[in-house]
Amino acid sequence: MEKRLRLSNKFALKKCQKEVCIAQEDHISQLPDEILVYMLSFFTVKEAADTSLLSRRWLNLWTYIDHLDFDATKYLDQVAVQPKLQKGHMDKYLTWVNSALQKFKGQRLDQFRVYYDLNKFAQHDIDKWLELAFSKKVQRLELDLLRCGYFTRNFDSCYTFPERLLGLGDSSSCSNNLQILSLINQNFKSLKVLLLKSVNVTGQVLEFFLRNCPFLERMQVHGSGTLKNLEVVGPSLKLRHLEIYRCFNVKSLKICDTNLISLRTSAGKVLLLKNVPMLVDVEILGMPYTHLLDDISSRLSCVLSQLEVLTVDASLSLFDYPHEDLEHYNFPELMKLKKFVFITFGNSLRVSGQSLLGCTSIIRAAPQLKEFELKLMSSPFEAKKECKKAAIKRPLHHLKVVKFSGFYAGLFQLELVRYFLENVVALEKIIIDPGTPFFYRMPPCPSEIKHTQTSRNLAKLQLEREVPPAIELVIL
Repeated sequence: MEKRLRLSNKFALKKCQKEVCIAQEDHISQLPDEILVYMLSFFTVKEAADTSLLSRRWLNLWTYIDHLDFDATKYLDQVAVQPKLQKGHMDKYLTWVNSALQKFKGQRLDQFRVYYDLNKFAQHDIDKWLELAFSKKVQRLELDLLRCGYFTRNFDSCYTFPERLLGLGDSSSCSNNLQILSLINQNFKSLKVLLLKSVNVTGQVLEFFLRNCPFLERMQVHGSGTLKNLEVVGPSLKLRHLEIYRCFNVKSLKICDTNLISLRTSAGKVLLLKNVPMLVDVEILGMPYTHLLDDISSRLSCVLSQLEVLTVDASLSLFDYPHEDLEHYNFPELMKLKKFVFITFGNSLRVSGQSLLGCTSIIRAAPQLKEFELKLMSSPFEAKKECKKAAIKRPLHHLKVVKFSGFYAGLFQLELVRYFLENVVALEKIIIDPGTPFFYRMPPCPSEIKHTQTSRNLAKLQLEREVPPAIELVIL
């Protein structure tokens, strides 16, 4: 009996193994090339190229993908921990991109993305990359060259966008003797997204793209030192989203007669807005030693009544006015505002002796406000000895969600929490995130981890006894 049972088990085992082999047959590789290439287009270049190791069938498929995403997050993370690796990793990155582009056989490019810490010493290589991208009628062009992956670099060391590629300069030195002037009309028509970070670019170049790219919907320029003047004018423009950020040499930014939806800018002092009926989302960065609320009131006056989202970044500005003036600031009504985000640098509160209650002038001016978020970039070194109570009260009938990022359980934020609790009518949730609201590559040190945990514990201790049970308290 036992013998028969063993024989039966062996037979079952062989049958099972046979079925597994059949189930593991590679059906994916039998798909047409077009489908496989489409699937690979969702990968980064490295991930797509790695599939060439699977079999001879996959060897060259990746060279036809229409999304070239040269993401070097791994290198950036390594350099953040060991800065001495920077030079070697930059050479490896340039070699990698050059090698991949030499093998590229695609006829068009939906996306071309460069994501690494590159400066002006990579000028020649990046110029060649752009020539290829434009020759393939690229739709989404991204040059993200931020220092360490998140800092704007010194303007003098930035890569400079080559005007000759657009026929705006001398194109005689262009590699491979490309006939740039004859290609302009056909090569730039497809562009939909243009992202340039830590790239020196002029207003003339950006206006060229606006005039010659009928499908251009998004333009982002961060950290350009050569951008002085820019005009975004005309109802025929397709542009819906514009970012001119940390370009501190801008003297004039004119936006008129367009259907722009969102605007992010650090050029508040020189901003001219006129006839932008669809603009509903604005983020404005205050400059040092300026009164940011004055800039908002004057420069955004024609759109305040239509805004739905407003982000005020005061992380660079030191308000020259005492906090009483801010709290009593007579801000124009924002009748349609649904979300307000306030970003500030905690140490400036300690230096200026101000209170976060100053931002309530905007909150009171928005009767339809549903969501408020505070992002505190750094904790003040010294907490105030006593909480201040808001002098001005106004019922907040529609506010439902309040979020604090960078919460350190100090009196500065506790004042604001109590303001909301005293004035809200329909508040549903308070979210507390004691971690930093911004991304940094360096792993947190033990003291930072301990500080975050301490803040989390203190937030729980302070707020659980103040927040009523009807309001959900979430501490991340």
